[in-house]
Amino acid sequence: MKSKIYLSVLFLIIVLSVHGQFVTKPLNYQVPGDIYIPSYISIVDADHVWLGTKHYLSTGTYLGYTYAVHTNDGGDTWIFDSIPVLGVPWMSSVYAVDENTAFYVFSDNNVNGSIWKTTDNGATWTQKTGTEFQGGGFADFYKAFNDSEGVAVGDPKGGYFEIYRTTNGGDTWTRIDSSSIPANLTGEMGFTNAFASVGDTIWFTSMLGRCFKSTDQGQHWTATTVVSTTSNCAFEVAFSNAQKGVFYYNEPAGKNFFLTSDGGATWAGDTLSENCFISHMSSVEGFDGGFVIATFDTVTSLANVYFTPDFFSNVVVLDSNIKSWPDGLKFKDATTGWLCGWGADTSDIFKFTGTLNSIVNAAGIHESFSIMPNPTSTEALVKLPASLNSKPLCIRIIDMNGKELEKRTIASSTGWTKLNASFYPAGIYLVELNSANRLIARAKWVINH
Repeated sequence: MKSKIYLSVLFLIIVLSVHGQFVTKPLNYQVPGDIYIPSYISIVDADHVWLGTKHYLSTGTYLGYTYAVHTNDGGDTWIFDSIPVLGVPWMSSVYAVDENTAFYVFSDNNVNGSIWKTTDNGATWTQKTGTEFQGGGFADFYKAFNDSEGVAVGDPKGGYFEIYRTTNGGDTWTRIDSSSIPANLTGEMGFTNAFASVGDTIWFTSMLGRCFKSTDQGQHWTATTVVSTTSNCAFEVAFSNAQKGVFYYNEPAGKNFFLTSDGGATWAGDTLSENCFISHMSSVEGFDGGFVIATFDTVTSLANVYFTPDFFSNVVVLDSNIKSWPDGLKFKDATTGWLCGWGADTSDIFKFTGTLNSIVNAAGIHESFSIMPNPTSTEALVKLPASLNSKPLCIRIIDMNGKELEKRTIASSTGWTKLNASFYPAGIYLVELNSANRLIARAKWVINH
C-alpha cells in the first residue's frame, strides 16, 4: 500500500535541530528547497547505514527518487548512488544485508513494483524482479534472512497477498500459494516497510488491523485480528523477541498500541498519555522487551523519543522537543540508533550517541523510579531518585485512556511519596514523575481491591 503523507503538517517542519542524546548528521540532498523525507532505515553496524527517501517539490507534488543514500563512516559523510529505475519511482522499503549488499523496493507511481540489488556498496544495481508485482500489484517490502534466502511481500492480487520467496539472493522467485496464506479481507492492503522479524519468524501488518505471521521464512502464514476496523489505517509492528511484540497505529492522534507476549496469538491494548501520537517504534537488541518510541505532537510540531527496557512497565524520555515529524526510527543495539523525519533543505538525520544500558541510564539518573507494593490494594510508596533531592517534582496519575486523574507537587527530600489506591477503581494506571516540566520516568501501577 502507498505510504501515508500528511501534507498539512509537512510545511510546518522547517529544519531538524540538535538535541540531547541525538545529534544531527546533515544529509545535504541534491536540490535545496525541495522536500526530502528520509523514511526507511536499515542498519548494518555502527558505520554502515542505508536510507530510503521520499522527494517532493515545495508545493507538495511528489517527485520520483532513485538514489540509495548510505554512509560508510557512521553518518559523517553520505553517498548518493543512482538506481536506474524507470517511471515515477516511489521507494517502499530498504533492506541491507551487509555493507556491500542492499535491496531497494520501488513502486511506479504507487502501482506495480520492482526490487533492485547491489553487491558492491551501491556502485552498480541490478533489477531482481521481472513479472513479480506487475499488472496492478504493489510491493510493500523485502526481508533477507541471509545472503540467499528472503521474502518479498506485496498487496493482495488474485484474492490473496502477493508474497514471493527467493533462495538465491533474488535471482529467481516463487510465489507462495494461496493455500498457505489467509484470504485477504475486502479492501485489505499491506503497508510499506511495516514488518518485524526475529530469526526465521516474520510478521507484517495489514491496514485493516490484522497481523500476519510466518515461522518458516515466509513459506506458510497465519493472521490474527488485532484491531477490528473497516477503514484503512497505518499499522506497524515491532518485536523484541519471538514472543514480545507491539502493534501500533502510525496515524495522527493515534496513541493506542497493543502488546503480545505469545508471539502474536493474543494482544492486549495499552496507550500513551502524552498529547501526541506514536510515529514509530523500534526494538533494541539485548533487551527482553526493549523498545524505543518516537512520538509527535501535532499542536507543538515537536517530537519526543522514549525508551522502555522492560516491555512498557517503565518508560523514560531519551530526548524531547525535537523539531521534527519522525518518519523513520531504527535501533540495532544499545548504542546504535537513528531517527529521521520530515524537513526541508538539508533534511538532516539524527544519530543516537548515548547508551541504553538500563532505565536508569536512559533517564540520566542514578536510582530507578519504583512503586511498592505493586499491585496495590490500599496504599503504595513511590521511591524517588536520590539524584533529584532538593529539586521540585511533580507526580501525575493517568488512566489507560490518557485522562489525568491526579497531579500534585511532591517533596523529594524525603526520598518517598505515597499513593492512595482507594481513590481509584481496580485497574492499570500510569504514574509519571516530572521535574522542570520534563518527564523523568513512568511506571505502571496496578490496583487490585
